[in-house]
Amino acid sequence: MAKRPVIGVLSTRKEGRILPHYYTTGHYIEQLEAAGGIPVQLPLSLATGTAQLTEWVALCDGFVLPGGGDFSPMFYGEAPLPGFEQKFTEFDLRCQTNELKLIRMAAAAGKPMLGICLGEQAINMAFGGSLYQDIPTQVGKKVRHRQMPNQRSKVTHKVTPVPGSLLHRIVGGEQIWVNTYHHQAVKAIAPGFAASAFADDGLIEAIESPEKRILGVQWHPENLAANRPEAFALFRWLVNEAADQ
Repeated sequence: MAKRPVIGVLSTRKEGRILPHYYTTGHYIEQLEAAGGIPVQLPLSLATGTAQLTEWVALCDGFVLPGGGDFSPMFYGEAPLPGFEQKFTEFDLRCQTNELKLIRMAAAAGKPMLGICLGEQAINMAFGGSLYQDIPTQVGKKVRHRQMPNQRSKVTHKVTPVPGSLLHRIVGGEQIWVNTYHHQAVKAIAPGFAASAFADDGLIEAIESPEKRILGVQWHPENLAANRPEAFALFRWLVNEAADQ
């Protein structure tokens, strides 16, 4: 039996009712297992440093960069938009710095990556791209990009994969329907990357670098993969790429 690839899934700290914990929502784990990978949660903490990141890159054959809260706009050289100022703690900024560092280290080591929602945005920031800080304010409201949290298995709008792109080869079809939970998105694409899907309002919905074996999508395929083959195909792609080391 061929060795199953180890897929690192970044985890963040959350305050619980009794004790704090590091967590990753279960669908990331379940879809990676279904695709044939061994998911391993990687907890970003204040103690995480370059030495530990180096060990993670050596340990894992590929990475999933999950969704989450906004990054500080300082990472792409902008001040917060008026009305969108946030108080980022030392913990927040350290974890965000380490995530961007890990992405660059994993890419340098040739490890495949799948970024989901915030994970796609993190990939773009890690390599020099920028974000829209608020879609309704900066882009408009033609497409509803933020559905209700209790509808995670529902689709809300369609995206159009770029013909011939890596994403198009993975999911097939001229258009696919997706779920959506974000108010930020890729603005300027990082050098070396290309847009591989768009929403009807022109917003970038996926970026990729086939040479680096990195793909980022703005929707949440982990919540759709149980019933939609094109969503599960993204996890199968990552596991297959990770197995080919």
